[in-house]
Amino acid sequence: MDLNAISFWIFSTLAVLSAIYVVFGKNIIYTVLSLISTLIMVSGLFFTMGAELVGALQILIYAVAIVVFYVLVISTVPQFKGRATDGKYMLLSIPVGFIVFLELAYVSIYGVWQSSTGIFDEKVLSELGNAKAVGTMLFTKYLFPFEVASLILLVAMIGAIILGRKKEDVQGV
Repeated sequence: MDLNAISFWIFSTLAVLSAIYVVFGKNIIYTVLSLISTLIMVSGLFFTMGAELVGALQILIYAVAIVVFYVLVISTVPQFKGRATDGKYMLLSIPVGFIVFLELAYVSIYGVWQSSTGIFDEKVLSELGNAKAVGTMLFTKYLFPFEVASLILLVAMIGAIILGRKKEDVQGV
């Protein structure tokens, strides 16, 4: 077994264990820390597969920006402070998670993800490189979905700020 395969298995095992704690953890602060760990492990998986740009974006966007957003919501919204996980939602998540696991296992085992054509052909990758090829596709062919995603994140941020405001601040406006 080579070093890439060993690191892939280490990152994937730690990502799964961290994700399990995200679902079943009781303390919300430890759950967010476990979420950060999961996102960093997924970034490590991208690095082992040769997708350096996606791994770096995983760290920058998810592990930093989104988790800071979660911490902001937890610290400002009174409903989330010290709240334990609701049992009925956890019971619902178990069968849904198992179905998703079976689907991903089927796809992984039978190679349904394998494609004869990717979004980049070998000529584009050899001329531009990994980061430039992704950037070119992101800002040409996929520009509209990229802008829609940024608009959705902006709306979510404004919603979190409104939810976090105190009632007397809202009445004064």
